[in-house]
Amino acid sequence: IVATPIGNLGDISKRAIKTLKDSDIIIAEDIIDAKKLLNVYDIHKKVIKYNDRNKALVVDKITDILLNNDVSYITSAGTPCISDPGSDLVKIARDNDVNVNVVPGPSALISAISVSGIRSREFTFISFLPRKKSKIKDTFDKYSKEKSVLIFFESTHRIISSIDILEKTKHSCNVFIAKEMTKMFENYFVGNPSYVLDKLKESEKNIKGEFVVIVDFAKDKTVRKKVNKYKK
Repeated sequence: IVATPIGNLGDISKRAIKTLKDSDIIIAEDIIDAKKLLNVYDIHKKVIKYNDRNKALVVDKITDILLNNDVSYITSAGTPCISDPGSDLVKIARDNDVNVNVVPGPSALISAISVSGIRSREFTFISFLPRKKSKIKDTFDKYSKEKSVLIFFESTHRIISSIDILEKTKHSCNVFIAKEMTKMFENYFVGNPSYVLDKLKESEKNIKGEFVVIVDFAKDKTVRKKVNKYKK
């Protein structure tokens, strides 16, 4: 299981490069994304796609590959098996007594936590919010009652809607949003839901990219309003 950069290609480790070069086959969530990385580091290996859309069709082929080859699995970005079908791949390997090792590295989840300033001894990560607005509200209500820290990924198309729903729940909370970490348009938004929502709406570029959202449903308190922007 090989971690790859979440944006900046310079963040890949020497061990990750060596492991990929030494592999017989590379299994990837997306072949196009994989090729972009592999070509930069002059890694020319057979790449096989394994994702949520095709995994049921290739499970037998994948099992045979794992039993007879040295294989690396990479996701489109970051550490595999957090928000992708990699955990299914690991289970197949372990069920067939195939050794599984990790080459650790970048993770969008951990990277966002590390720069958030939000308490992180205990948190709940749910990958992506539900699709229906009513279910999203129910999710926020649940974790608000527990006064917990909720972390999720969000897309360009849903970031405004999700934070708007959070704002309308009127729960007391502190929001941290990491946008495009390690990339050219890296940006961070910090504050209460209303303030963060206003900042996101200030510019079209603020809602383009990939987001990690951390919501701290802490006890009632005044939340400092702040936006940090880092230019590359």
